[in-house]
Amino acid sequence: MDKFKGGLVLDISVSNNYRKKGQARRLTSGKRSARSRARVSARPFIIIGLSLIVLGVAGFFVYNNLPVVQVNKAIAAGDKYLETSDYQSAIDSYNEAIKIDSHSVTAYSNMAGAYLSNNDAESAKKILYAGWENTENTGLLDNYHTVILNEAVDAMNSQTANMNTALAIMSVLKDNNTSSDAVKLLDAAYDRVFKDAYGYNTDAFFRSGSTTYTSENGDATFSYAEYAEFVKELTDVYKAAPSEELKNVVLKYAVPGLDSFTMNYEDALAYESVLDEVESSVGTSEGLDSFRKCIVNAREVQSVFNDIFTQLDVGNVDELRNFIVSAEYISLRDVFLNKMETPLENTTYIPVSREAVIFNNNEGSWSYRFLSFDENPATAGVITIWANYFEDGGVQRCAISYEPASVDDSYYPHTKYSVTYLNSYVTQGNSTKVPKMNYRLETSITMQDGEEEETIISDWGGPNEATMDIDTIESRIRA
Repeated sequence: MDKFKGGLVLDISVSNNYRKKGQARRLTSGKRSARSRARVSARPFIIIGLSLIVLGVAGFFVYNNLPVVQVNKAIAAGDKYLETSDYQSAIDSYNEAIKIDSHSVTAYSNMAGAYLSNNDAESAKKILYAGWENTENTGLLDNYHTVILNEAVDAMNSQTANMNTALAIMSVLKDNNTSSDAVKLLDAAYDRVFKDAYGYNTDAFFRSGSTTYTSENGDATFSYAEYAEFVKELTDVYKAAPSEELKNVVLKYAVPGLDSFTMNYEDALAYESVLDEVESSVGTSEGLDSFRKCIVNAREVQSVFNDIFTQLDVGNVDELRNFIVSAEYISLRDVFLNKMETPLENTTYIPVSREAVIFNNNEGSWSYRFLSFDENPATAGVITIWANYFEDGGVQRCAISYEPASVDDSYYPHTKYSVTYLNSYVTQGNSTKVPKMNYRLETSITMQDGEEEETIISDWGGPNEATMDIDTIESRIRA
């Protein structure tokens, strides 16, 4: 505007010069002086008018090329395209506006709306988040969160929710740890995320890489590392903004919401530290306590078998003789023999293996068991505790069995060693039979066609060791 005023001043100074010349000429010739005055008096107005026109055109050109005007025009064009459902053209127009002004909140918001109208929620989330990063406008971030939560609701209603759904909801809480909507939705997702996605196979959650996993009835999987990180991050969200509602959610997710799932043994041990953090930072619950007891007991049971497994791995089956009469083994066997309370599932024959644990939920109370050979043919070996009442002359038998690792990952031929410490008759000399405590070793080898080779050695490792035939064994059983 100042420059425009300066031009007027310049024009006026020129016209005054013309007036001074006219006055001087009027003294010699009045008629000529009059024509001169008339000609000079019209020229300033013509110059001023032309200047105004030029400046007006220039001003209009400058105005139309102002960034704010171009942005508004691009947004208006996008809005018109939206009215006719021409979503791609609308998106292109809003994108043009953002190129001109990367801080245009309206352009980001309207562009996200166009994506959503075109059923492209993923692109809508990207543009809303990019908008928030560029503008720091909390409204865009709120809209971004709303899209995420709406997607989660849709997944839950369509029974397609999985742990990625829970992770998405938690991402909202990480951005806004006071979002009550996110807390409520994460709470509601617990019952659906697990059973809808992972209930088809006990290995789907945590052990999809195992040889026993099959995707025949589903394909959703989730790893232990991912889940442990999820629980840790959820615990951190609670520590930053604790509330009773969020506390209940954390305690729920601390234990997977499945009726049954398998976990690598080493992962189960590692998860105990995750539960430690939950308990110290958030609290505990009956379900969490019950689940934790399973992990603690599994570690205690494994400690009983650590040394004997080491011996058996190198073929020292003879070591089973001392092991089955050890105080540790008998004490553990008696837990099952006497039906004492224990989280390890109480059956007559209790397998102990080192690869994995299967957890089972019965109305909020957790129990567990180690995988048997049939459940995990790739095992390094399985020991089975025998907890059956069988007395000889008032003396309870001690028994155990061991199935070594398969050869070349083939189940057959399948070998099983069964060792029993019992009070039975053994042959001394040529024919004398005397009752004594002794070890019996039974070796069975099962072929793929179902045939079974069986060998039984009485007084195994003793001075009267002898191989027994099946007829002799059956006659003694009948007697």
